[in-house]
Amino acid sequence: MAGPGAEIRAFIALHISEQARQTLDRTVSELSDATGRQVRWVEPKGIHLTLKFLGNIPSSRATELVEAMEEHCRGHSQFSLGLSGLGMFPNRERPRVLWAGVGGDLDALASLQEAAETAMTGAGFQRELRPFRAHLTIGRVRDGATPRQRRAIGEAVSSATLTPVGPWQVGAVHLVQSTLTAQGAVYTDLGIVELR
Repeated sequence: MAGPGAEIRAFIALHISEQARQTLDRTVSELSDATGRQVRWVEPKGIHLTLKFLGNIPSSRATELVEAMEEHCRGHSQFSLGLSGLGMFPNRERPRVLWAGVGGDLDALASLQEAAETAMTGAGFQRELRPFRAHLTIGRVRDGATPRQRRAIGEAVSSATLTPVGPWQVGAVHLVQSTLTAQGAVYTDLGIVELR
């Protein structure tokens, strides 16, 4: 972790199972062959379900934010999630973000996400106005991709399938630091709130 006066990039997230991570790794490998160099793929070990992006924060606030998460999230029970298809934002014709969908107990997920949002709003962060759309980012289309390349990427993602994988148990919420390096982002847990 950075020194007390330093700023860090942080977010609140849920981890996924190793089995889900391996499935996404295979999917990314297959899609990478089909899309060429026009996509920056997320390293499988870095795939997570973001509940609330915080941006740059003073590292000295980490303890305070974990305490706020504990106050609002600790009462939530554990629940199950699983992988559910592939998609892209904003659409198939002009994809920018490629993702794997999430299924399972989406009501429990939405409730936990709202608790994280409320905790961070109370800590002085702006409330996210866009509706929460649960997804696991697996890649981002490079800015230089042409419209034709983007359509080809959209086709590749639309025709790909995810290997079925069993659900995993969500047992904790994590405050995560993201450190950008030349090899990609490195993620470090700053705090964990266990669910009931």
